Amino acid sequence: MLINGKEVAFEAYGIGGNNYFKLRDLAQAINGTEKNFEVTWDGDNKAIYLLTKKKYTSVGGELKVKANTTTTDAIISPSKIYVNGNQTEFLVYTIGGNNYFKLRDVGKVINFGVTWDGVNNIIKIDTKTSYTE
Repeated sequence: MLINGKEVAFEAYGIGGNNYFKLRDLAQAINGTEKNFEVTWDGDNKAIYLLTKKKYTSVGGELKVKANTTTTDAIISPSKIYVNGNQTEFLVYTIGGNNYFKLRDVGKVINFGVTWDGVNNIIKIDTKTSYTE
């Protein structure tokens, strides 16, 4: 994957023809850009909160890639998701205790560009552009 032209390694899974990434990995990878966002967890209410245009606060372990990401169980997450205080519907999977979000869903709500270079097999994120379908 390239973020603003720089190669970044992610732990990701392909599910149903879509790429799913850890939300905190994405937040860490674009932190410091004009599209950064904060992620918080409310364990009592089982809710994930995203706040746009806020610097991400690292909790440790972001952007660590396991040596072996073979096929594993993906369970639909029951967590509620809020973006800037508004509940938003996402299809989120829990894999190995972490929540994985569809990259294009995150790109759309945070409003960063997501493109696919099929010739070179590269996903590109551009935080200087807006999301387009």
